[in-house]
Amino acid sequence: MDDRAPDQLYAVLIALQGDTLLLPNLAVTEVVSTEGLRRPSGCAPWLAGLLAWQGRELPVARFELLNNGAAAPDHRRTRVVIVNAVTARIEGGHYGLIAEGHPHLVTLNRAALRPAERRPQDSSELVLARVRVASQEAAIPNLEKLEEALAGALAAHGPGTESTA
Repeated sequence: MDDRAPDQLYAVLIALQGDTLLLPNLAVTEVVSTEGLRRPSGCAPWLAGLLAWQGRELPVARFELLNNGAAAPDHRRTRVVIVNAVTARIEGGHYGLIAEGHPHLVTLNRAALRPAERRPQDSSELVLARVRVASQEAAIPNLEKLEEALAGALAAHGPGTESTA
């Protein structure tokens, strides 16, 4: 058995308002429209709302707002990227991220990936690093911290949006 790291990794670039995320391809389950996204009153500004998906309601986050950025109003290209949870904090094991269009599949190797400077507003807990993929800069998010924030927001919001935090 070969213990070396793979020469290539498959990932997705997810366009946000004013930013881009880089996630492993296996983290993304599906991309859906924002139709049916409802925003309960009193939830955190970065919590875009709850989305009916496969018989349950998923929390949907605006990563750029959680990371001290700004977000513009949704438009017809806005989508929800359904992400596989990496912790047990999110009931049902999935949540959504607001994206500007469909994610782009990229094949990464050592030559395609370069370190980039973190932005001054980046949360040190939420953004593990920034990288440059070809000519595009992207944030590598700490999915555990993102899920912790989602679980906390859901617990604070009350019945009907419980989590298994």
